[in-house]
Amino acid sequence: MKKFVLFFIIGILIPDISYSQWILQYTSNPSQTVMALKFHDDNTGYYAGVLYNSSTFNIHKTTNGGVNFIDQNSNYTAQRFMSVWIMHPDTVLMCGNYGKIIKTVNGGNNWNLIYLHPDTTRQLWCFFFINSNTGYVSGSHGTILKTSNQGINWTALNSTTQTTLDGTWFVNENTGYVGGANIILKTTDAGQTWVNKIGNFISPFETAEGLYFSDANTGYYCTNTTNCRIVKTTDGGDTWNLVHSQNDIGAGWAMSFVSSNTGYVCTGAGKVVKTTDAGVTWGIQNTPLTENLYEIHFPSVNTGYIASWSGKILKTTNGGLTYIGQVNNEISSGFKLEQNYPNPFNPSTTISFSVSSKEFVTLRIYDNSGKLVSELVKDILDAGNYNITYNASGLSSGVYYFNLTVGNFSETKKMILLR
Repeated sequence: MKKFVLFFIIGILIPDISYSQWILQYTSNPSQTVMALKFHDDNTGYYAGVLYNSSTFNIHKTTNGGVNFIDQNSNYTAQRFMSVWIMHPDTVLMCGNYGKIIKTVNGGNNWNLIYLHPDTTRQLWCFFFINSNTGYVSGSHGTILKTSNQGINWTALNSTTQTTLDGTWFVNENTGYVGGANIILKTTDAGQTWVNKIGNFISPFETAEGLYFSDANTGYYCTNTTNCRIVKTTDGGDTWNLVHSQNDIGAGWAMSFVSSNTGYVCTGAGKVVKTTDAGVTWGIQNTPLTENLYEIHFPSVNTGYIASWSGKILKTTNGGLTYIGQVNNEISSGFKLEQNYPNPFNPSTTISFSVSSKEFVTLRIYDNSGKLVSELVKDILDAGNYNITYNASGLSSGVYYFNLTVGNFSETKKMILLR
C-alpha cells in the first residue's frame, strides 16, 4: 500500500484568530439528506435535499457563496435528487429517484420535467455532460441514458449489466467510464458498446461512487466500503492499483479533482482525504462533522463545498488547509522556527513558530530524500506565536525535515520519527 500522511491540528486557544480548513457554512431547516450539490463558480451553486413533510421546496440556490440559500420549487414531494449539472447559472439539470430528470432555464424560478423513465422504479444517480449538447446519466438496473440535444431527448444505451451504476466520467466524445456495484464500464465509441474493466479491487459488496480521469489513461475511483478505498489506473483501466485505504474514516462517497495532481474525496466519517501528488500520498482533513459527507465539489482551486447526511453545507476557501492554533498575538522581534518537541517522536509532535508581521506563511514537511510529504500551512497569518500538532501516522521511521518560509525568511530543522 502507498504511504499516506495523516495530520490534524489542535490547541486553538484564540478562536477569533484561528485558521480552519472546513467551516460549517449553512444548515438546512428542516434537516434533509443532501446527495446532489454543484457550483458554477465560487458564489453560485445548487443543492437538493429530500423532504418528507409534503413540501415541494427541496431545491436550494445560493449566489453569495453559501451565506444563504433560496428555496426553489421542484414540484415534487419526497423526491430524492441524486445529481445536478450546471450548464450555465440559469440552465441546470437534476436527476433522481423515480426515473426523473428536471431542468430549469431561468435560474430555478421554474423547474420542468424533461424525462420520465418508463420504469419509474429506476433511480438516476449521476450526470456527466461532455459539452452543452451531449450528456449521460447512469443509474440503477444498469441504466445509462444519453442525450445529444441538451436533454430534450434521451436514448437508453445497452450497458450489458443490470447492476447499480453511479460514478461517470468522459474524457472526450468517445471515451468514457461508468462505475458501479462490482463493475467499471468503459466505452471508446460514445456509448455504443461497453467493456467491463473491473480489475481486482472491487468486491461484490462495494460500489465505485466517484470517478475522475485526467486523460484517457489516467483515472481514479473511490468506493463505498468503510475504509475509503481509492484506486488508480494509468493504462485506461487495464490494470488498477490501490492508492489509499484506511479503516477509520468511513466510505468514500464522492470525488472532486481541481487538477491532474490535486483531488479530494469526502467520507462517511466526516473527513476529507486529499492528494496533491496524483495519488501517491493522501492526507486526512478534519471537518466539524462526523456524519456521512455525500457530495463534494471544488468550483476553483481553493474553494470547495461539501453536502452532508443531515443537510449541512461545509465550505473551504484555502483548499482545506490545516487547523492552526495561535498561542498568543505577542509581536515577535522576527520570524522564528522552534525545534519540534518531543523529538524523536511517535507518532505526534508539536511544531512552534513565530511571525513578526502579517505575512504569507508556508510550513512543509519533507522526507530524507527531499520529497514533500505534507503541507501544514499555506496562508496569510497575523503576527503572533503558533503551535501545530503534527501526526505522522502512516509514515515509516526515519529522518524528516520541516521548513518555515515567510517572505525572504526560510528556516529548516530536522526531526526523527522513531517507531
